[in-house]
Amino acid sequence: MCHEMEKIYSEGMESGELKAKKETALSLAEMGLPVEKIAKAVNHDVNEVQKWIDENLCAIK
Repeated sequence: MCHEMEKIYSEGMESGELKAKKETALSLAEMGLPVEKIAKAVNHDVNEVQKWIDENLCAIK
């Protein structure tokens, strides 16, 4: 049972960290930073960051 709780906790932490990275990346994109610098700032894959930005632009339109 303890192992299952640790797994749930870890998944929740990863989800929260990813959400924070995405929010930060979108804020930096709104400031006009290039995607490569944004990816480096949030320590995440450039292609994934570009996908977040593209999805956000589609949602705004």
